[in-house]
Amino acid sequence: MQIHVSPLRTFSLALALCLIAFVASCCTQNSVTNGTQGTLTPLIVSNLRPDSLSVIYFSFDRDSVVPASRAATDEWDIRLPFLNEFSRSVDILLNSGNVNPNGKTIGIVVDSTFDLLTTAPMDSQLQTEDTASSRRIVSIDLFGKGMFNYNSSQRTIIPNPQKTLVLKTRSGNYVKVQFVNLYKDAAASPTQFTPLGYYRLRYVKNTTRTLK
Repeated sequence: MQIHVSPLRTFSLALALCLIAFVASCCTQNSVTNGTQGTLTPLIVSNLRPDSLSVIYFSFDRDSVVPASRAATDEWDIRLPFLNEFSRSVDILLNSGNVNPNGKTIGIVVDSTFDLLTTAPMDSQLQTEDTASSRRIVSIDLFGKGMFNYNSSQRTIIPNPQKTLVLKTRSGNYVKVQFVNLYKDAAASPTQFTPLGYYRLRYVKNTTRTLK
């Protein structure tokens, strides 16, 4: 027996199959939202360098540098200083409202390695920047307690792997930041003659406090 399918039934069958495929596709796409399930991939910024004797403004919301002309806005999160061979410390500031009245970034330095820190502190623990040395979020410390250690024998500045900066941006993103290296091309064994002030950052961000 032969079965004849009319053009109308053929069209109806094709339409039904398309609808099934579309619904299946939507369900697959919605199974993961905003990167909150699974592993978040760290973003890396290399050789980030301010102009001579200046600073650079960086936004984690944009994943990019903010022009100095926008320094009085809330568009940036951290300010990184120019460094040279004579530098002994790293004067990093957050855009939290004290240095710049329009700033909205808050944060804290956590005693943890980058990889082991999987959850951002509660908002109540995050701080606003204060220019007083005793209350700075990213402290200037030469004795092993800050974000960076100064090696007096080698005359080099090395990021402290036991410190992770956590912040919340103006858009509500939670970010954990590791300062990986301060030397050009992330030199593994820098000396006092290695070009200094080329920031290498590794960071993860999320719309929730989950940072893994």
